[in-house]
Amino acid sequence: MSTASSKNESEFSKMKKVIISCVAGSALEWYDFAVYGFFATIIGKLFFPSGDDFQQIIASFGAFASGLIARPIGAILFGYIGDIYGRKKALVISIYMMAIPTALMGFLPTYETIGIWAGIILTIVRILQGLALGGGFTGTIVFLYEHSSPSKKATYSAWAPFSLVTGFILGAVVATIMAEIFTPEQLESVGWRIPFIISFLGTFVAEYVKHKLEDPQEFIAQQQSKMDENQKKGLLRNLFRNHWKGVTLITITDVLTACGYFLIAIFFTTYFETVIHLGRESAFIIQTINMVVFGLSILLGGWLADRTGKRTQMLIACVSLMALAFPLFHYMGSATFISALLGEMGIIFLFSMYYGPIPATICSMLPTRVRLIGVSIAHNFAMAAFGAYAPTLATYLVKWTGDPTMPAILFVISAGLTAVALFIWKEGREY
Repeated sequence: MSTASSKNESEFSKMKKVIISCVAGSALEWYDFAVYGFFATIIGKLFFPSGDDFQQIIASFGAFASGLIARPIGAILFGYIGDIYGRKKALVISIYMMAIPTALMGFLPTYETIGIWAGIILTIVRILQGLALGGGFTGTIVFLYEHSSPSKKATYSAWAPFSLVTGFILGAVVATIMAEIFTPEQLESVGWRIPFIISFLGTFVAEYVKHKLEDPQEFIAQQQSKMDENQKKGLLRNLFRNHWKGVTLITITDVLTACGYFLIAIFFTTYFETVIHLGRESAFIIQTINMVVFGLSILLGGWLADRTGKRTQMLIACVSLMALAFPLFHYMGSATFISALLGEMGIIFLFSMYYGPIPATICSMLPTRVRLIGVSIAHNFAMAAFGAYAPTLATYLVKWTGDPTMPAILFVISAGLTAVALFIWKEGREY
């Protein structure tokens, strides 16, 4: 065996434990978002009854969005913890903060029991989950990035967005099983609660990360520089005074991430069920199949980016998505199982060629000392500003225009903004 092969094998062996732990923790965090998307129509009916199906869905997506809006606050909190006290500590706390409130979702009383307070309590729980996600996902990104060798940054960091899809697939499988074993009445009564309760398993993942993983050497080396108390207190001031260009560039680069991911993960299930009228079971099956394609495409996108260059690959993906979004939505509008499956698959593949390299791209824009808090704030601001209401806006666009292809405009605009940021970015440069 050659020296290079031995080195690659040794690196992968070292990374396996990090990858498995990070994917498991992050997947369980995002599992909740998947389950919420699958049961958005039921949650809308139980917590926000109005007699209008569209209004119920919009109210349900509104509660979903409230969690995303809380993410920038969580980004500051967990970014500070991670940059000052350790990447691992921030990751462990965020997993606990996600697992426990998600499990509580399964025990919430509905509108029929406590009236308007049902929707209020649901929104509060979503906000707690949003705080956790504000540091959880970006903590995973930075953890993987800093553990990786320079030549494999995109390859290994791509496991972070892969974990999102893994969580979605897990949620899709559980939701599909619930739909199969329960009647529609039973599903609305108790079946929808079970998937949320299962998320308590995330606490075991947190314990494993706490006791089995270490902080990246890159971060440990930075900590040995002995930051004084003034530097710790001035972390945010330092970030925005000296690295505001990097924060701004990450935010704009992430516009397509924010809008595209939540349309794919949250909106499409409802779109297939209520707009194209394929039926709940068909919508679940299509999403489950395409999420498997999504996950594999993300890993392929990260692997290719280390060989072809992140900037070039991501630009090609953005331009292709701008050109093909409307034709693919038009094809999905044929209202057949195959057209919906293949149309969404086309959007997913193009999005993945951009999405796979995104973690390594945004981490490279900031130095180690302010990386977690900077990436967390920029990424979560983008998610709140451009992703939180994407499913709601897409739903309104269909209702207002009566045109099932109109959500494509959100892909076109977000891909265009991201392409501008990628034109500005110089690969390998910190800002």
